[in-house]
Amino acid sequence: MKSRGIVNATRRLIGARKLGSVTLLGKAEEEARHALTQARAWIGRANPIDEEAQQNFQTIVAATEDLERVLLEGAAPA
Repeated sequence: MKSRGIVNATRRLIGARKLGSVTLLGKAEEEARHALTQARAWIGRANPIDEEAQQNFQTIVAATEDLERVLLEGAAPA
C-alpha cells in the first residue's frame, strides 16, 4: 500500500468542505471513510521487516492519522 491514496482522500475532503457543496462533501466523506477502513486493515496486516518497509509503514500510519483527524473535525458535535 502507498500513502498517496490516503493523502488524496484527505485533500479531497478538505477541499469539499471549503467549497461547501453537499454533493461533493458526501462523496469525499464516503471516499475518506473507505480509505480509512482500507488503511486500518492494511496496518493491521502489515509486518514491515526491513528499513524501507518500516518507513513506508510509518508514512501510512501518519497519513491514516491525518485522515482520521480530518474526518473527526467535520463530525457533528454529539
